[in-house]
Amino acid sequence: MLSLTAACGVAGALAIARPAANHNAALIEARARWNERTFDAYRMSLRDRGCRMEVEVHAERVRKTRYAVRPCEQPPVAVRDLFDLVARHGTVRRTCVSRGCACDDVLSVRAEYHPTLGYPQTIEITLTPTPNWRHADFWRAVWKTRSLDACNDLPVGSRVLTVVSLTPLQ
Repeated sequence: MLSLTAACGVAGALAIARPAANHNAALIEARARWNERTFDAYRMSLRDRGCRMEVEVHAERVRKTRYAVRPCEQPPVAVRDLFDLVARHGTVRRTCVSRGCACDDVLSVRAEYHPTLGYPQTIEITLTPTPNWRHADFWRAVWKTRSLDACNDLPVGSRVLTVVSLTPLQ
């Protein structure tokens, strides 16, 4: 019985680790393709929550920004910044979001990459309230509610950042 329980635990851990490994492998492969590009300057058009911006980038530094209508919540970014955002998958974005410090917001990032250049074309960002097992406030909430679901009734936030176009500059 003990070996069956151990085997199930190992299988569960492997099932959880596999998506993270796939995420990291795809990110590494996409960055490698991006690093092989033959240009250093580019113009990129981004869409975020209905807001559109165009950035001009030289040596992975934003030099110019233009907005279609109004400034966006998303600050101007270069492709390097998009890769950094994707790499933050699984990290705590904000601590202590509810019930004192019972819950933290954990960042989940899913990306689709350009097939040739490798830059992230679509980035889906989700903030999920997650139990903060290490804090006493979580265990107080568990005691009070008699449930381990202290964070399940909190809203999940999400958004999609899209690279509409990327054009190399001479």
